[in-house]
Order: sequence, then C-alpha cells, then structure tokens
Amino acid sequence: MVRRFGMMVCVVTVSLAILAGCSWTQRGAAVGGGTGAGIGAIWASRAGELSTAEGALVGLAAGGLVGALVGDQLDQKNLRDKEGELKNLKKELDARAQALREKEDRLAELEKRVREQEKEIADLRRQLGELGEEVKVRREGEKIVLSILGETLYRSGKAELTDQGKQVLDRVMGVIRERFPDREILVRGHTDSEPIKVSGWKSNWELGAARALGVLHYLMQKHGVKGENISAATYAYYRPVADNANADGRRQNRRAEIVILPKRDVTVEKVK
Repeated sequence: MVRRFGMMVCVVTVSLAILAGCSWTQRGAAVGGGTGAGIGAIWASRAGELSTAEGALVGLAAGGLVGALVGDQLDQKNLRDKEGELKNLKKELDARAQALREKEDRLAELEKRVREQEKEIADLRRQLGELGEEVKVRREGEKIVLSILGETLYRSGKAELTDQGKQVLDRVMGVIRERFPDREILVRGHTDSEPIKVSGWKSNWELGAARALGVLHYLMQKHGVKGENISAATYAYYRPVADNANADGRRQNRRAEIVILPKRDVTVEKVK
C-alpha cells in the first residue's frame, strides 16, 4: 500500500512536470520532489520513525532540491546553447548585411557611371550637332561610336576620301582630341548588302576594309594619331543598322565608324 502510494505520487508529479511548460530547474525540482516523495514515503513506512506523509514530505524536499540543482545545470547548458545559436545567427546576419551594403555601393557606382556616360553622349551630340545626320553618336557598352555616312566620306564604289569627308573627319578628330586625348581608336568599315559588280572590288569585305584603312591613314597622316593607338576592321554587310531591303536602309548601312575604346583599366561589373 505504501509502495503504491509512493509510486502514484512519483508518477503524478513527473507527469505534471512534463506537461507544464516550465524551465529545466522547475522540471527538475518537480521530478526530483515527486521521486523523493515516493521514496520517502516507502522509507518512512519501513523504518517506522516517521509517518508515511512525513516521509513523503521529507523525500519531496530532498528530491526537489537535488532535482532543482540538476535542472539548473540543464538550464545553464540550454542557455549556453541558445547563446551560441544567437551568436552564429548574428554573424550570419552581419555577413549578409555587409554583402548587401557592398552590392548597394556597386550599384550606386554603376548608376553614377551610367549618368556620366549619358551626359558624355549628350555633350558629344551637341558638339557635333552642326554635322546633322552625317555623324551619329551612340554607345556600345564602354565604347563610344561615331558613325559617319559613307556618301559623306566616299564616292560610290570608291575608297578615297572626298574633300567633304576630310572636313567631317577634321571636325570629329577635333572633338576627340579635346575630350579623349589618351584613348585608342578603332575604325570600322561597313557596306550594304548589294553585291560588287563594276567597282573592281573582290567583295564587300575588301571594300569595307579599304574604306576603314582610308580613314585610318588620314587620321595618322593629318592628325598624327600614333599607329599603336589606332586599328581598323571590316564587317562588310554583316552588321547593318537598318534594313538592306530598301534604298534608305542601304544608305544608312554604308558607313565608317570611329570607335573610341575605353581606357584599359575600365571594367564593368554585374549586380548579382
């Protein structure tokens, strides 16, 4: 009977401790007290020195104290574990915040660069505005492209510069000298898609190359551009800016382009 009473006290107390949303110290005290109460009741009954109730109370007190001490140690370990988790989370949040700040800085720098580029193009268009549609200005990434109509520079099917073409190149080079004195230049020759018939060129590739080289040699001889700072390329009709199916489109495609290359140390980044 006494043993059954003790076991009942222990089971009921342990069950209450588990169901209660308490700290480990409180749970330990409850579990220890319940267990101690059961053991104390049994001990008192057998020893005969205390009543069963008195033995249960003594066991409850002793067991509760021991259980509380054990629970307190568990609480402290749990607290240390939680503090470690919080520190790790804080480190992760700090790292993410730093990465976000770096991306924001890069984005701000790119936006500033875009504004500078837009202003640069607008200023060039104003400076060359008197040339009308003969010279068009656009940007290709970090490159600035000055596109000059072929009819302005050459006679039909020819690669020798006209007097008008030389005057346009003089004006264009004056602006380049003023704004981009230390930049390298690429001259690109383009044609329309009409096949070569009577002009004597083997193909549009040769015509485009000869026209690009004609501009290159003029810039070197007349404006003193150094050979290491200039180059030429031909694209024939493979990079049109308009439809080759009509006369106006072919007119726009027949062109020479002076490409102002970016400084060698300029790099462009993507925001991830």
